[in-house]
Parts: sequence; C-alpha cells; structure tokens
Amino acid sequence: MRKRLFLSMILISLPCVLILSVAFIYLFSNNPGDYQVVTRLGIALTVILVAVLAILIAANIVSRRLTGNIVTSLEDIGLKNKNIAAYDELMQFAVNIEDQKRTYNSRIEKLSNRADTIETIMDSMQEGLILIDSDGLILSANKTVHQLFGLKIEKRNIMHVCRDTEFQRALEKCLDGENAEIRMERDDRIFTVFFSTVHSRGLNRGAVILFHDATESLRAEKQRREFSANVSHELKTPLTTISALSEMIAQGIARDDDVKGFASRITEQSGRLLVLIDDIIRLSEFDEGKANREAVDFDLWELAEAIIGALRDNASGVEINLTGERFNICANYRMIDELLYNLIDNGVKYNKENGKVTVELTQEENDICKINVTDTGIGISNEHSSHVFERFYRVEKSRSKKTGGTGLGLSIVKHIAEYHNGKVELQSEEGTGTMVMCYLRSH
Repeated sequence: MRKRLFLSMILISLPCVLILSVAFIYLFSNNPGDYQVVTRLGIALTVILVAVLAILIAANIVSRRLTGNIVTSLEDIGLKNKNIAAYDELMQFAVNIEDQKRTYNSRIEKLSNRADTIETIMDSMQEGLILIDSDGLILSANKTVHQLFGLKIEKRNIMHVCRDTEFQRALEKCLDGENAEIRMERDDRIFTVFFSTVHSRGLNRGAVILFHDATESLRAEKQRREFSANVSHELKTPLTTISALSEMIAQGIARDDDVKGFASRITEQSGRLLVLIDDIIRLSEFDEGKANREAVDFDLWELAEAIIGALRDNASGVEINLTGERFNICANYRMIDELLYNLIDNGVKYNKENGKVTVELTQEENDICKINVTDTGIGISNEHSSHVFERFYRVEKSRSKKTGGTGLGLSIVKHIAEYHNGKVELQSEEGTGTMVMCYLRSH
C-alpha cells in the first residue's frame, strides 16, 4: 500500500516538474549569449534535480504518514488494536480475520492435544506400534519400537528398517490390502507381529504394525508341555511296576517265596508315587498362586536341628553339622521345613562315603536370613549347574532313580525362596562338592 501510494505521488508530480522545467529552461535561454546559455542551462538542470529529489522525499514522508496506521493495524490485525477502528472500510475485514484466527487457533490446539494424547498412549504401550503410509514410510513409532530398531526410524522406509524376509513378505501382503500375522525373533525375544491395513474412502492409506512380545507365554507353554510329558513318564514308571507285580500276585504266577519281595517293591513304588504326586501338587499351588500364605514366628535353628535329627538315621555314615547363628524368622513354617529337608537330603544322597554336610544359618541386614548347605559329595559339572533348578531335570537319570529322586526337589526350593522374596544360588565343582545358598526375607 505504501509503495503504491509513493509511486502514484511520483507519477503525478513528475509531469508537473517536467512542464515547469521546460518553461524554466526556455525563459533562461531567451536570446542570451552562448556562455550565458550554458550557465543558465546548468542552473536550470540543478534546480530540476533538486526539485525531483524534494518530490521524492516529500512523497516518501507523505506516503508513510498516510499509510502508517493502516499498515500497523494490518500487521497486528485484531480487535484489540485501536488503530483499526479509525478505518471503517477495514473494520469488517479485521473482524472476519479475527474470527478465522480464533477458529484456526482452536483447531490447532485441539489437534495438538489429540496428537499429544495419542503419543502418550502409544509410548505407554508395552507392545510395539508402527504407523506407515501406503509407500511404506514410517509415520510414527512408539518407545518399544525405538528400543527394538533404533531412535531415528521415522520417515524411513519400513523395508530398510526391518529386513527380515518373512516380515517383508507379510508387509507387502498387508499393503496389497490383506491383513497378516507372523512370528519373528529379535534380540533374543519372540514377537507375534500383526499387520492391519488402513482403508479410507475405498483406498489403501497405509498399515498399522503391532509387535506383541510372546516370549514368556511361549516359554510357559513349552514348560507346560514338557511338564506334562515328564509327569506322564514319571507316573508311568512306578505305576507299571505296581501293576505288573500286583497282576503276578493276583494270577498266582508269583511263587510264595517271591510274594513278600513283590509286596516290598509295591510298597516302595507306591511311596515313590505318593512323593511325586505331592511334589507335583506343591508346584501346582505355586503356579496358581494358591500356596498357603500363613506366616508364623519360629526358631529356624530348632527346625534345622529337628530335620537333621530325622535324616541322620538314614545318612549312611555321612556327617551332618549345624553351624551359624540362632534366631527367629517369620515365614511359612511348612515351606521352610520342606526347603531345609530337600537341601539337606540332597546333600546326604549325593555325598561320598564318610562325607560331610554342613548347614550354616546367618542373619543379615534388612531382615534377610541366609541358609547355606554345603556337602563334600560328587558335585555337579558346569554343564548341568545352570539347569538343576528346572523341573524334572536330572544330572544323571540312573543316579536319581537309585536315590529315589523325583527331579522336583530343587525346583520346589527355588519357588519357596522366591515366595519369601528371596533367591537361591548354587556353586559346585564336579568331584569336590556342592554349596546351595538360600536368601530369605523374614516377613
């Protein structure tokens, strides 16, 4: 506006200046001598230049003053600007712009709040979530995905971010309009990946990719299958023995001299079966969270002494010693009894002739009590030591059958320690001995 006004004033003023200049030159050059003509022409041109400059300066000043308030009002348009009220022609224009400004600001604020909400929800998800367009470019990804693939993946093609062949095939299928589901491994985790097509107005606009961490559920499923298979096998062995011996006695095939021995073996296998069933029930209670949560205050030393006294009769020359401190703990009495019995019994069973088992009780800070059971037995190799707390795991099956073990004792010990907010550790050297350390938190 200011520029146009400035140019208009110049275009109006210059013709006037030119007319006056021609007249001025004519008057100055009327019948003079040559010298006077030159002099007068120089003066006339000087006057013309000064006049032009004066016009330019005046036009600039006048245009600024005339348009200053209008320009300022338009630059800061709004009804709060008092200058705009001075121009009735601009008032409606200012009102319309102010309304549009408020509308756009409100929409931008709503969109911003919605975007923040969506981003917060996405980042709070444990599952990984990726949004891509129809060309495969990543529009958005949450925190879980960033942990898997890196931080700077937005605006990159998903095919370049994840080069897994099966993943890319499923993505191509999804972008063609068909949902897909795959299972893939990454960073030692197993993910179920869901691909969902996004349609809008009959067109494929992109896809949503969801990464669900299925590692724990698949591991639990595998453990259930293995547990079922092991239980079936372990139950089948004593039941087969009992059934065969009972059938021989019932049909009169067994001689009178053998009946007593058969009955003894049936009793032995029945006892083994009952122990196995009891251990399975105990583990099921832990898995289902139905374990008895009753905690009582009792003397741990006194309980250990009672267990050692009961096991000494069948220790076969193995010496059992109790050392450490005498103190009370508040815990589940039956569970701690089972924990100590399993640990000390293992120390006796897998010991050498005339070996030793040492039970050490120590009270530590933060209501933690430590139970160490050390034996001088056959020990466990490094290959097996990391697996001994697994259900039905046996270092040597023949040795376990000989000792009557079910393969569940140390697994129960681990569950009892974890139930009491503790842990269990094992140190062993083949041929030298084993030390099991249990840390329990007294309630």
